[in-house]
Amino acid sequence: MFFLLAVISALIVQILGVQNVQPNTTLLCPKKTALDTVAGCFEAVKLASGSDTRLLTRECCQAVKALPECLLIVYPTRALNTLILKAICAKKFPGSTL
Repeated sequence: MFFLLAVISALIVQILGVQNVQPNTTLLCPKKTALDTVAGCFEAVKLASGSDTRLLTRECCQAVKALPECLLIVYPTRALNTLILKAICAKKFPGSTL
């Protein structure tokens, strides 16, 4: 079964000619973000990524809202899409016009 899947995948790649696809490295958030303008915001976001939203403030969530859609590195081995962070803020402050 695995062999059949590998053969079909190889044929699709060959037919489409996408053998030289380079990874898109622009998906990562810039090193300087709006989170840097709010004291303690980056730490609050790191904690919120682990379900601890105690330190998230409205100001921090406004900074999160200003982020483009990208991957924010919160730990050396963990990155979060900013849409997830925006959803966490929306859950923390429902009905808010952040």
